[in-house]
Amino acid sequence: MTGTPTAAPGRGQLPPVPAPPAGGRRLGRTLAAAALLAALTVASACGGAAPPAVVAAAPDPGVTTPSPVADADLERTVTAILEAHRADQEFVGAVLAVRRADGATVTATSGTPSLDVDGPVDPSVPWNVGSVTKTFVAVVVLQLAEEGRLDLDAGIDGFLPDLPGADRITPRQLLQHTSGLGEYLDQPAVLTDAQREWTPAELIAVAEAAGRRGDPGGAHAYSNTNYVVLGEIVGQVTGHPWADEVRDRVVEPLGLRHTRLGALRGTPGYGVEETGFVDLTDCWHPTVGGAAGGLESTAADLLVFAGALRDGRLLSGRSQAEMRTFVPAEDWSRFGIVHEYGLGLERYTTGQLTVEGHMGVGAAHSAFTGFDRDSGAAVAVVLNTRNPGPQAAIGLEALAAVGG
Repeated sequence: MTGTPTAAPGRGQLPPVPAPPAGGRRLGRTLAAAALLAALTVASACGGAAPPAVVAAAPDPGVTTPSPVADADLERTVTAILEAHRADQEFVGAVLAVRRADGATVTATSGTPSLDVDGPVDPSVPWNVGSVTKTFVAVVVLQLAEEGRLDLDAGIDGFLPDLPGADRITPRQLLQHTSGLGEYLDQPAVLTDAQREWTPAELIAVAEAAGRRGDPGGAHAYSNTNYVVLGEIVGQVTGHPWADEVRDRVVEPLGLRHTRLGALRGTPGYGVEETGFVDLTDCWHPTVGGAAGGLESTAADLLVFAGALRDGRLLSGRSQAEMRTFVPAEDWSRFGIVHEYGLGLERYTTGQLTVEGHMGVGAAHSAFTGFDRDSGAAVAVVLNTRNPGPQAAIGLEALAAVGG
């Protein structure tokens, strides 16, 4: 174990960061260490690996995608990345989908769907994607702004009149985590009762009781409460639940067949402890994540979503520029990484590689999706294991390897 901190304020309890080995894994380990500090995860109240399989990435109906022809080199590269991380016991099961700059795509699976099933992972089974949900919600908010139905820079007191100082908090600040709102997801009131259904109002009240993290318009201070509030605003503006708007505006237009809210119950999921994997299946009710982390999806769906973000199929040019208005996020300079946050979009810069996307960690699953804006290469990773870091490391390694 190194001296790297195992917890980040407001991000929850994180596992220790292993020392980076020499050689080709050094980049991955460095990225994993940095990603650990940014993960959305908390200490939970809940208390035989298969070889990787490679399958062709199936295009979704109604979506124009590059030719999904995966050559042998791409298959070997993607498989080797998952093999290396599986060897380090970082997950029970994983799916990695990659789109190279020339349009070639491949999906690799590794491990097993559960500790009780000695078979390959089914890449069509959705897992919770945690904070990747935030990017979906951000797209909806920006579309509403395009339509003139929401002012990104107006106070939100008209939507949440009982929230102290709401007239000084704006949708832009909520999107960028500069509102100063407190965090609910690291509070005992939620952690000790996470299996029940929670309302957004209850989660916001817990965050308020925990105290603010700063003043509106101040420095970036990541808080899931921001997106719970945004979910409420979307509902009031449209008259529909935020998840319905995500479905109608993003999921169905892109043909994402396996992306939805909260249906995930009984799907195995695990955490990582020093003694090994621990079963965290159904440890949280989906409402605990809500608009901050309640969606479930597959690597194939997330790859299409990442490509649509990069290709401008979801937002106007002006809204894309708004989303890419980045501010400094957590300080990862010690890892040689510049980490920034836009409007629901993260940016990671290390060496020659710059990736835009988002990572997420839920109660029992993890995810990452990202793309290289210049080349068009994209990646999506889902794990049936809550282990902050590997999903982002796998994704960034894959983009670096395919020339993103």
